[in-house]
Amino acid sequence: MAFELSNAKVKEKNVTEHHRDRLYSKLFNYVKLILYDETDPLLENAQRIMKVIRETGNPTRLPENAESAMLTTLGNRLEPCRADLEIIGALPHLEKLLEANRQFMQLESECRELTAAGKLAAIPSTSTVRKQTDPVYRRIVDTINVFIQLNGDAGYKTLVADLNTLIEKYDALLAARKGRKKEEEKKEDAN
Repeated sequence: MAFELSNAKVKEKNVTEHHRDRLYSKLFNYVKLILYDETDPLLENAQRIMKVIRETGNPTRLPENAESAMLTTLGNRLEPCRADLEIIGALPHLEKLLEANRQFMQLESECRELTAAGKLAAIPSTSTVRKQTDPVYRRIVDTINVFIQLNGDAGYKTLVADLNTLIEKYDALLAARKGRKKEEEKKEDAN
């Protein structure tokens, strides 16, 4: 369960990172759009903002940690330009970007904690888990069979069908994983 929780958290972090990158592009392109029109009354404001953005650099090409730091720096460096941002209507874009960056940093911290906890707790192997769960599974099956013998098939057919469906899904998942593993081994052997 800890492993699955960690995977879910990593996926959430990756989605947030992608969103953060898109928000940076949105801010950059919004300011750039104003710069295309030399007669735009907001041109000077946009130029001051773009100068700061370009001096800071493009954070989306950096590793995650460096990108987070650079976006924080960008927010700090644009703080004196707050009036310009407000005038051209880019302040909401910057605020959304900085909030997405804060969310990403929080998720990244949570992922690191889960990884550290997983390493400390040493996730057991599948065979160990199976050895622990097989006796429990057998007791559940035996109990259901006793109830069927005592009460008849009436209410237990759907329960048995649901359990069989879950078992089939699990078996299919294991078969797919084994198939992928064999394919990877074949590719490695070919290389």
